[in-house]
Amino acid sequence: MQACSGINAGLMGQGFQADGVADALPVQTLSTVVQNLRCSQHCHTLLSHFGVTPMAYLIRRKAVYYLNLKLPKHLFPRCHTLRLSLNIRHRQSALFLAASIVQRLHGHLSEYPLTDLQTLRALCWQWRDSAPTPAIHVAPRATSTTPVKVGSDSPTLAALSKLYIEEGKRGGTWRQVSADEVERALSDLFELMGDMPALAFDAQQARLLKERLSRCPQYFGLRPEFKGKTLKQVVESGSTYKTITAVTINNRLRKLTAFMNWCKSNGYVTNNPLAGMKVMTGSAKEARLSFDRRDLAALLDHEALRKEARKHPWRYWLPLMGRATGARLEELCQLRVDDFTEQQGVHCIRIDDSREGQNLKNASSRRVLPLHPALLDLGLLLYVESVRASGADRLFPELEAVRGKLGHAPSKWFGRYKTKLGITDTRKTFHSFRHTLIDDLRDAGVQDSLIKRIAGHEDGAVTFSIYGSRSPLKAMLEAIKHINL
Repeated sequence: MQACSGINAGLMGQGFQADGVADALPVQTLSTVVQNLRCSQHCHTLLSHFGVTPMAYLIRRKAVYYLNLKLPKHLFPRCHTLRLSLNIRHRQSALFLAASIVQRLHGHLSEYPLTDLQTLRALCWQWRDSAPTPAIHVAPRATSTTPVKVGSDSPTLAALSKLYIEEGKRGGTWRQVSADEVERALSDLFELMGDMPALAFDAQQARLLKERLSRCPQYFGLRPEFKGKTLKQVVESGSTYKTITAVTINNRLRKLTAFMNWCKSNGYVTNNPLAGMKVMTGSAKEARLSFDRRDLAALLDHEALRKEARKHPWRYWLPLMGRATGARLEELCQLRVDDFTEQQGVHCIRIDDSREGQNLKNASSRRVLPLHPALLDLGLLLYVESVRASGADRLFPELEAVRGKLGHAPSKWFGRYKTKLGITDTRKTFHSFRHTLIDDLRDAGVQDSLIKRIAGHEDGAVTFSIYGSRSPLKAMLEAIKHINL
């Protein structure tokens, strides 16, 4: 503290601003400042404590001061000199700015000693441009309208993300739910990595991002034990919790890869370090298992479902509809009463995204499905009419969207329900109804093209896809009758 006071007083004598200087200077390494302040003994003592050798100095070219940094050779064996223009013509102001940069550089290297030279240079640009303006006049930096290239000032990822989101929304690139997912992925990027110049996001940073994403907890914003903590704090805490799945990680990485591709296309970066990056997973079939007959008997027990559905009717209908249609959970949760129609003499449901709050995975998901006769016998259409009479638009009006997903509460409930019944394999989820229906239809010898129509999978075959404008509803109904509820 005594050394800090001496340094601060010396700076005041040299015309430096006092605010915030004393805390910064004990770890700065500018030998020029040390000499001018006549307190080299104090500074060297402090520098020895932090394990840093004062190997930084200023040079002047064409009246502009540059900071020359001699980096540790054991960390940078090939090139250990970093030169940075301070864009300042007055020596005392340059000393002030250089001291701030060196201090921040030391702190960064202490935490991330393997940072490469290009990243350090980009960070120094950012620190230089974000430093408070000294009281002494600073020469203005020339601005350029040309795209940013390697070796020039780099805009930050946060600034670019705002431009990316604005352009995507303005051009109608995403549906609302997709826009929410893009913003969520970008939010995770900044929470886990912080903001940085776009040029500083290199392969090392990309690997670190993937590693931190793999340790993100499920339902971070909803779990009470994480309240008051940042995502990075939780990830680095070493605590035990259920993490997000590999599928979720790869979805986030895809969204961020698209963002970095946009940065590259617009000339802000020269390469995309996230290109092709993903965590390794098994096949989709291995990720989700079908239910066996014992599972189905337990899950679809009508009395058990009625007890579960005393307060929430969707607890009764969703498992039965999932089994009878193979539709995705979100597709069922967003159904509206006017999605129940009659076509070609067949009672049907329309899986669509034409109304507000409805979203589909892709274009091939848009389809019309015949209702299984067992659902009619159980009174599904009577339930639809009761909802219509209440004035509600959606089939399950009590469901509320969480992060754009109406299936959030049903998914959590179904997980508890199946576990209570002794079905504990994590690969068996509500989506397993979909796999089970497809397996059963194939076992029954149903044509593969027809199965794809029922499941909403893209099909390149000509049957039922190129020729004819009507859905083969009667053929689909006969196929669905093979499913035993």
